[in-house]
Amino acid sequence: MRRYVKALRALRKDTRIVIGAALLFSVGVPVALILSNDTSPIIITEVQPATVTVPFTKLTQGTQSAVARRVNYVLTSPVELGGLWRAVNAAGEPPKVDFKTHAVIAVFAGAASNAAIAVTKIEDTNQRLVSIAVTKLDGGCEIDESRSGPSPYEIVAVPATSLPLTHEDIETSFECK
Repeated sequence: MRRYVKALRALRKDTRIVIGAALLFSVGVPVALILSNDTSPIIITEVQPATVTVPFTKLTQGTQSAVARRVNYVLTSPVELGGLWRAVNAAGEPPKVDFKTHAVIAVFAGAASNAAIAVTKIEDTNQRLVSIAVTKLDGGCEIDESRSGPSPYEIVAVPATSLPLTHEDIETSFECK
């Protein structure tokens, strides 16, 4: 033991301080962790992604389209918009849309002479949610089924996104008078 004491005295004072601190740290930290039975003070909570309302611009709407079923489309080019514009017989030329920054969403109610359709809200969270109002007349309405019924639609422009796209139909009905 005296040898160790002599060897330690031979070391410079600052070296002894460093060695002592290293020993204290290497022994003290594990002992403190073992003796500590407290649960972690860190509480992890799930954070819901922020919901952002996305602005959109109505390009056109109508009641007579060639689309006979309830369907939605996302258009990403002027060629697609031009083809759709002709398919719904919209007046004039399609509006200019910068497809580098925007996309076009088209919603169709299908061949239903008793329906109306409109995009009401678009929100981004971890996906883009398009809320679509589908309004129908109740079953007590008299409708002339012999003529071809309307096929309501609406076409809107929205900022482009890489988020997955989903939709919700909000169905309402009203009585005939």
